[in-house]
Amino acid sequence: MKKLTLQFFDYHSWANKQLIEHLSKLPKEVMNKEVNSVFPSISHIFAHMYAVDELWFLRISGKSVNSIESKPFKTIQEINDAFTDLHNEMLKFLGLKDDLEQPVIYTNTKGERFRNSIREIVYHIVNHGTYHRGNIAAMIRQLGYQGVSTDYIYYLRNTDKE
Repeated sequence: MKKLTLQFFDYHSWANKQLIEHLSKLPKEVMNKEVNSVFPSISHIFAHMYAVDELWFLRISGKSVNSIESKPFKTIQEINDAFTDLHNEMLKFLGLKDDLEQPVIYTNTKGERFRNSIREIVYHIVNHGTYHRGNIAAMIRQLGYQGVSTDYIYYLRNTDKE
């Protein structure tokens, strides 16, 4: 189960990198262009995704945190660096954990207490990222550009995962 959980998290990182790399090839203004969507711009979605990943990482690493500020990124390089650093730190943490079924007790943003395993939280992080990468894909199309495939099957086809 640990191997699959780590693979799913690796997929999450890979998919974000694919999208970031694709966006780096588009005109710079695409990142901050206002679009009528779930968030006002692609950079706002990335800021939200990063804040959520960081929030969950802090929770699974034993820090008591109920919310975290979402600061929009200014450049695609800033997004890349932030996600790369956080995901490397998270992957290292998860790799060192002997038991991903270890419970995490946390308080959500509404003040409610919950209990989930580290594994369940990692699956949530991956699912949350997939949802918002879909938002970004739609925004890219609305702005008149082609998207990039970040589905799990593409990850499996493009990596040496068993």
